[in-house]
Amino acid sequence: MSLIGEMRNRISLQTLGGVTDAGGGTTTTHSTATTVWAKAENLSGGEGIFGDQLRGTSNYRFTIRYYSSLTEKYRISYNSKTFNITQITDIQEGRRKFQEILATEGVAT
Repeated sequence: MSLIGEMRNRISLQTLGGVTDAGGGTTTTHSTATTVWAKAENLSGGEGIFGDQLRGTSNYRFTIRYYSSLTEKYRISYNSKTFNITQITDIQEGRRKFQEILATEGVAT
């Protein structure tokens, strides 16, 4: 089984950074570190109450080629949605190395 053929989705891996404004304050922003091909799988969904409002959440699994600087501090942008990374697992298939990312959409960042 080859994972490469299943990687049909483009995702952006984003990092958190800060920018100093003219008044001396800082603003946090996310910037795209890289865009990669991925296999995206919707694992589950649910609803919860957040701030007195009903909010939907989705759990996804993304499989990408190994990206050495990826940590849980990154986030994923996929199909105009933002996902917080909860877990990263290195997996190996032959000599090729991949990463499996578990991420949640619809939670406060």
